[in-house]
Amino acid sequence: MIFRRLIYSIFLIFLTFQLVFHSSLQSEKKLSEEWIVKEADIRFLSEAPQETIRGTLQKAEGNADLKSKKFSFQINLNDLNVPNRLMNQHMHENYLETENFPYATFQGNILKWDLTSKTVIVEGDFTLHGITKKNVRVQGNFEEKGKDLLIHSDFEILLSDFKIEIPKLVILKLNEKIKIETFVLWQYKI
Repeated sequence: MIFRRLIYSIFLIFLTFQLVFHSSLQSEKKLSEEWIVKEADIRFLSEAPQETIRGTLQKAEGNADLKSKKFSFQINLNDLNVPNRLMNQHMHENYLETENFPYATFQGNILKWDLTSKTVIVEGDFTLHGITKKNVRVQGNFEEKGKDLLIHSDFEILLSDFKIEIPKLVILKLNEKIKIETFVLWQYKI
């Protein structure tokens, strides 16, 4: 009986070692790979005293190299929409001025990629409305989805940082602070 328990314990230790070793190898492989954006779901929220505005965007381009710790991310602001058609038109023409500034970009360095806590921290240059804000830091969480990685992050921007002015007429309808939530699915670059 004791011998059987000993054999069983050795087997469990061996199995655990194999799982940890295999998982470690997979993680190291992923750290040396380059990734590209496969899918994106980006949401923004403006909560003002008289109105709450929600917008969505379903497209993005980007790449990340976990070995060099560099990333770049770009969205076409013309793909950003709010439910109200007139509000959508005003957002594009009067605030974002997407005819002149069609893209928002974020590029920089991956500061932290923690496999234990599944946390990622990036810092870089965020460009919107033709204005670049340096040293923008965003923290997110990631999870494996098959061979892909889903990264979720929440952060805020101030419209004034990008010289987007809010007219006095709508100051109670549009918040200076915009909350952004991202869900980005990344795949190995083939």
